[in-house]
Amino acid sequence: MDGETVSGTTRVLVVDDSAVVRRLLVCALRGAGCRVSEAADGVAALVEFRRTPAEVVVTDISMPRLGGLGLLAALRSEEPPPEVVLLTGGGEGDGAAAIEALRLGAHDYIPKTAAAAIVLAVKRAAEKWRLRQENLRLVAELRTMALSDALTGVGNRRAFDEALHHEVARARRQGGSLALAMLDLDHFKAVNDRLGHPVGDEVLGAFAARLRSVTRGSDRLFRYGGEEFALLVGGDLAAALVAAERIVRAVREKPFSTSAGLVGVTCSAGVSFLAPDDGEGAGLVARADAALYAAKRTGRDRVVPFDELPPAPAGPRRLGEARC
Repeated sequence: MDGETVSGTTRVLVVDDSAVVRRLLVCALRGAGCRVSEAADGVAALVEFRRTPAEVVVTDISMPRLGGLGLLAALRSEEPPPEVVLLTGGGEGDGAAAIEALRLGAHDYIPKTAAAAIVLAVKRAAEKWRLRQENLRLVAELRTMALSDALTGVGNRRAFDEALHHEVARARRQGGSLALAMLDLDHFKAVNDRLGHPVGDEVLGAFAARLRSVTRGSDRLFRYGGEEFALLVGGDLAAALVAAERIVRAVREKPFSTSAGLVGVTCSAGVSFLAPDDGEGAGLVARADAALYAAKRTGRDRVVPFDELPPAPAGPRRLGEARC
C-alpha cells in the first residue's frame, strides 16, 4: 500500500459477495486508518448503510440480488449520499459498465486486485465527500445569514416574503388557516432621540427576544422593517389575537434591560387572517397593516383585529408615513 493512509477516521462500507475479497479489502482499509463495515450484496449494503452511514462505499459491480450499479443508483437518494468506488473483476463489458458507473456518479472504477489503488481512491473519495459537505454547510450558513436580521436574529423582510408565499400555498393546498399579526413598538423614535440609537438597538434586540419567549414554536417571527415585526400564526384569527395579546401584555409588564438602565415601552398590534381572494398574501399583509395603524390611532398599547375596523375615511397609509 506504499504507506498510504486516509486522513481522519473515514467510514467505509465494503460490499462484495466474495468473503475472501471482503477480508482483503477490509484489512487494507483498516490498515490505512479507516473504520470499515461490510456487506455481501447490494441489498444487505443498503441495510448496513442506513444503520451505519459511511462516507465511502466500495462495491463490486456484479453481485446477486442487487449489483454495484443498482446500489450506486439507490445510494444517490440517501442524505447525505456517499462517494462510491466501483470494483471490477476484469470481465467482458467492463468498458460499458465503467461509463455507466461514471454517468451515475461513481467516484472511480478500479480492478478489485489493485489494493493500493483502491486505498488511494478511498482517500480521495473521502476528501471529496468532506469538501462537498463543507460546501453545503457554507451555502446553508450563507443562506441563513441572507435571511436573518443581523440586529435581532429573527428572520428579515426577505425571509418573511418567502415564508408568506410558502405558508399561503400550504394553507391553500391543505385547507388550513393562516393569520398574521403586525407588531410595532410605540413611540420608538422617542427612545432613539432620548437615549441614542445604540440603546434603541438594544431595545429592538430585547423586544425580539421577548417576542420569541412568549410565542409558540410553530409561530414564525420576522423583523418587517425598523421597529415593526411580523408574526405568522398557523391558525385562525382567534389564535393570532391570543398570541398578539400575550405579546402586548408581556412588553407592557416588564421593562427592557439596557446599558442605559431599564427602558419601559409598549407595543401595538394589528391582526388579520387569510381570505380566499388574498392571492399570494398581499391582502393579508395589507389588512394586518391597516389594523396596526388603527391600533396606533386609537391609543396604542393594544391589539386591533381587522374585522373590527370601521370603514376607512381616507386611503391606505403611504409608505414612510409616521405612526410611532
